[in-house]
Parts: sequence; structure tokens; C-alpha cells
Amino acid sequence: MKKKKKIIMGIGVVAIIAIIVAAIIIFVKNKRDKDKDDVVYVESIEILTGYGFYGTNRYMGIVETQETKGVEKAQDRTVKEVFVNEGDVVKEGDKLFEYDTEEMTLKLKQLELELSSIYSSISTTNEQIATLKEERDAVEEEYKIEYTSQIQSLQAQVNQENYNASAKQLEIDRQKAAIENAIVYSPMDGIIKEINNNGNGESDSYYDSYYGYGSEQSNAFITIMDMGEYRVKVTLNEMEIYNFMEGDRVVLRSRVDDNMMWYGEVTLVDTEHPEENNNDYYYMGGGVSPTKYPMYISLDSSENIMLGQHVYVEYDFGQGEVKEGLWLDEYYIVFDGNKAYVWAENNKKLEKRYIELGEYDEEMCQYEVLSGLEMEDYIAFPEDRLKEGMKTTHNIEDIVIEEDMGIEDGMEIYDDMEIYDDMEIYDDMEIYDDMDTQEEIGEPLGSKIDIRNPLCLGVVGFKEA
Repeated sequence: MKKKKKIIMGIGVVAIIAIIVAAIIIFVKNKRDKDKDDVVYVESIEILTGYGFYGTNRYMGIVETQETKGVEKAQDRTVKEVFVNEGDVVKEGDKLFEYDTEEMTLKLKQLELELSSIYSSISTTNEQIATLKEERDAVEEEYKIEYTSQIQSLQAQVNQENYNASAKQLEIDRQKAAIENAIVYSPMDGIIKEINNNGNGESDSYYDSYYGYGSEQSNAFITIMDMGEYRVKVTLNEMEIYNFMEGDRVVLRSRVDDNMMWYGEVTLVDTEHPEENNNDYYYMGGGVSPTKYPMYISLDSSENIMLGQHVYVEYDFGQGEVKEGLWLDEYYIVFDGNKAYVWAENNKKLEKRYIELGEYDEEMCQYEVLSGLEMEDYIAFPEDRLKEGMKTTHNIEDIVIEEDMGIEDGMEIYDDMEIYDDMEIYDDMEIYDDMDTQEEIGEPLGSKIDIRNPLCLGVVGFKEA
């Protein structure tokens, strides 16, 4: 009986503690929500308009030619000398490398000896056949069948040896041709992109292999790039590759000069031919390297760009074009009839500031602001709760409630205390009534959206209710 009383008392204590903790959490949340509602985060016009800031992902690309050819090396032959180096410019017919013919000459002599032996065997067998025919003619009819059988057997051997001789002669002819053509010539005009000295077509560089800049010809000993039109190759992993589609416009930037730009269009997103990656390196210490896929970009102009140059590639949102004046994303603008205003900061307080608008850029979903704003100003994203006179802050952390004080994290206490089944405290504490509902918040922002360009996908302006 005493043990049962202790259990009941223990449960009661736990319940009281849970109620107290939950009440504290709700009190702190409500207080911080109120404090948060009194402060508005404002952002710099200079940052919002993109000056000195690029809010888009960048990928690494390399400039190459439209055509690449690989010259293979025979696996059973040894290279004596290579006449070119990576980066050399070659013409069609220029010498690339030469095979070692000493070994080939020795093999040719061996083949010729084997052919001579075959012919000698054929000659000996034919002599045996001739002898047997003479003997067969001299014996009685009943013994001739034995000679005929031996003659036919030897004749079959001769036929086989004649076939062997033909095959051996073919080997000899090929070997002679290989010796005569020991020097391999360039099949095209171009630049020597890569020489695989390890002889198996794999890149010597882990960097090249990881980023996909190794040879595109897996069995090529020497890879030659055409000197025609350039394109840019980008190697992306399985998550990045679906960020692009054929026809997408991109901006390319120099790695050493961010203001040097080129423009191009994605011509191929090749998900069917992943890059070969034969190294044993691990990716970020968490397993094997991810699969890489090539993407190709055609350039609008290749002026001032070099073959083999590494460039940054980013999606073209119009950020490469420098427009005069101040252009603001339209979702920061609120329309009041024929007038327009923004929520701007003035002496650490929020004010409704009317602005004069100029042209509208449909592609960028931006308005030109003719007057009312300067680069030094700060503005807030338009929300229903905004009022003139509210305090402003440049620190986003001032309005963000820490997760460890959130009601969701607080609820974890209930799991630890295991009181879901034993105690029905939700109705008693009326947690749901204390939390904001849709009616209390007001109608959703979407009901006040004035879409100027539906293709902006959410980049829209607000209209007064």
C-alpha cells in the first residue's frame, strides 16, 4: 500500500513540474513574440540591388574546343619516343610518337622462321604422300585401301599446314606494315591537350579526375583538341546537374578578374554518360566520390578567352548587365492606388516612404526607382504587421526566436517525462488557444498579391487592401 502511495505521489510531482515548465515556456514565448513584433529587420538598398554581392551559385568550367580526338597506343607495343608535349600546336601529318621497332623486328624474324618451318613440314608430308602412292600402285588390290587411308590422312595434314602458312603470312605482313609505320602522325590540326604517360588512358592528376578535366578518350594515349570554335565544359555532381536545362542562359566569369565576363547557352546536359572516376579517393571523408556528369556551354563570343582557361559559371539572372540608376525587386514595393511606397528606416524608426517609379524590367522583376530612395537607405520586406514608428534593426538575430526556447523543443520535455498517457494536460493548459491562429494573424499575404509578371515565380509586389 505504501509503495502504491509513493508511485501516486511521484506521478503528482512530475505532473506539477511539467505544468510549471510548460507555463514558463509559454510565458517566455509570448513575451519574446511581443518583443519581436516591436522590432523590424531592414536591409541595405546597396545589398538588395546587388552591388558588390552575387547571390547565385557558381560552378567551375574549363574552355575547350568543340572537337576532341584521341590517338590510341597499341597495348602490345612499346613507345620509343614522343615528339610532342602537352600544349603544343600541331598540324595534320605532324609526328606524334614512334614505336620501338627493335622488338618488332625480332618478332618478325621469329614469324618468318615459323613460316619456313610450316613450308618444310608441308614439303616433307607431300614427299610421304608421293611415296605412298607409288607403293600403293605396286601392291595387290586388297591392300590398296590401307595406303589410300594413309594418303588421305597426310593430305589433311597438308591442308591444315597450308592454312597455318596463310595465317602466319598474314601476321608477317602486318608486322612488316607496323615496322614501316612505326611513326604515328597527327590526324588533325589542333593542340595537344593531354599525354597519358601511364599508358592506360587515366589522368595522372587527381584534381583533373575529380573535376572531370581528364581525357575524354579513355583509351587515348594522346588527346588532341581542335582549334575551331570554343565551348565550356562544366562537371556537376548528381545533385547539381538538375539545376540546368538545355537552352538555359549562363554568365561566365574570369577567375582572376570578376568583371571580365562572357555569355553563353547550355547546349547539352549529359546525364547518360557520367565521367569515369577510377581513383580510390574518398569524398569529404564520407564515402566514395560522387558521380560526375558533363554539361556543355556554347559561347556567344570567344573574344579574349583562352583555350584551357578555367572560368566560373553561374545562372544568368541578368546580374551581368550593369543598369544605370536604382532598380529594386518589386516584392519590396507596395502599391497604394496609383502611388507606390516602401517601408523605409528613418532614424531607427519605420516609416511609409512614397517613391517615384520609372521603367519595369519583366525579366528581372524590378522597377526603376527615380526618387525617394538612395543606396544608403534601408528598407523592410512588406508585412501586414508593419506600422509607422516601429523600431528597426540591421541584425536579423534581434527578431529570430532561438530554437531552444521554441514551444516545439519545449514539448520534448513531455517525451522525457513520459506523461502523454498518464496526464492529459493539453486541454487544461489550453496551449492551442494561446498560439496564433490564421484568424488572429489575418488573411494570407497571397490575397494581397498584385502579380505584374506571373513568370517571376513569387517575385511580386503588394497592393493595399
